[in-house]
Order: sequence, then structure tokens, then C-alpha cells
Amino acid sequence: MSVTTFFEKMIGLQQQRSEEKQSSYRGLVADIAVGKEPSPAEVECLLAETHKSITELKRDVEAYQHRMVLKASVAALPSLEQEFAQVQQKIAEADRSLEEAERTHYGITAPLYGRLEVINEARNEATKAKQELFDTCDDEQLKCQLEKTNDELNRLLESNKDLSTHAILLDNKADSERRRADRELTEADRDYRREQASLFRKQAESLRQRIKAIEKAQVDAVKQRDRIEDRMRQS
Repeated sequence: MSVTTFFEKMIGLQQQRSEEKQSSYRGLVADIAVGKEPSPAEVECLLAETHKSITELKRDVEAYQHRMVLKASVAALPSLEQEFAQVQQKIAEADRSLEEAERTHYGITAPLYGRLEVINEARNEATKAKQELFDTCDDEQLKCQLEKTNDELNRLLESNKDLSTHAILLDNKADSERRRADRELTEADRDYRREQASLFRKQAESLRQRIKAIEKAQVDAVKQRDRIEDRMRQS
């Protein structure tokens, strides 16, 4: 064997052993990255053989784990593309259904809206006719009855307004007497104030009963007015 051949052979063996060590180191990195736990002695020996530090091992493991995440993301791409296409198809189907529903809705409602316009015009005309019939009534007796009914309504409204004001005033007096009773020095004076407060409260309640009766009379008067107005339009 020539000297040249010998050194070439030795270089080849060293290179082969270096590659084997690097391969073992990569395997170690992969094992640690997926959760396997090699023996500390094995790790220490391999680090020495490959001239690596524990910091470099940690860095390489983290890099391997990051690549695992990237590979998983890439591996999921085909299924994501398939699902994306399926979802797009469903959206397109829903859009077509919506378009069809909108066409159906328009076909039903368009003539109905047209009919509503006709009805509204007729309603407006009927309202105008109703008012004109009332305005052009020449029955003096009905007009006189309407005037009297309106006067009665106004009287009832004013009466209730006055009674409500008076009832509020009596409530205020009752409250005032109750407060003054608390400040009186003798029991007799306190009793007197409380009696006054009770009297004012009863008077206010009596007025409210009258107000309710008048409100009922107002309702009857309004009905009477409506009947008269209807007779005026029919005359």
C-alpha cells in the first residue's frame, strides 16, 4: 500500500466517523425534542465527541421543535385547503338560497306595497270626506247639541283641573301638619296637628273621589260628542 493510499484511507475513516457522530448528535437532538430522555452519560460523551456545549444542544433542540411545528403546519395545509373550498361552497349555496328567498319575498310584497299605497290614498280621501261631511252639516239642532256637549266637556275639564289643584294643596297641608306635629312640645299640640293632617288627607281623598266621578262623566260626554258628530255626518 502506498503512503498516499494509506492517508486517503485514514482520512476517509475519520470523515466517516465524524459523519456518524454528527448523525448520532442529530438523533439525540430529535429524541430530546420529542420528549425522550437519554442517559446523561450518553449525552456527555456525545457532546464531547462532537465538540458541542450544553447551550448548543439546548439551542438545537429548540430549533428542532420549532421545525416540528412548521412541518405540522405545512402537513395540515392540504386538509385546510379542502375545508376552505367546502366552506366556500356552502357560503355560495347559502347566497343562492338568499337570492332566491329575496326574489320570492319581492314577488310577494311588491304588489302588497302597491296595494297599501292605494289603501292609504283611499283612507286619506275617506278622512277628508268625513271632515267635509261634518263641516257641511246644516242641521242646526245637531250643531246646538254638539256645542252644548263641548261646553259640558270643557266645564268638566276645568272642574277636574281645579279639584286636582285643591287636592294637591290639601296633601301639602297634611304633610306640613305632620311635620309640625313632630316639632310641638306638648302631646296635646301634637295630637291636634295630627288630627288636622288627617282631616286634610280625608278632604283630599274626597276630592279625588269627585275627580273620578267627573272623569267618568267626561268619558260619557266624549261618547255623546262622537255620536252627535256621527249623526252630523250621516244627516
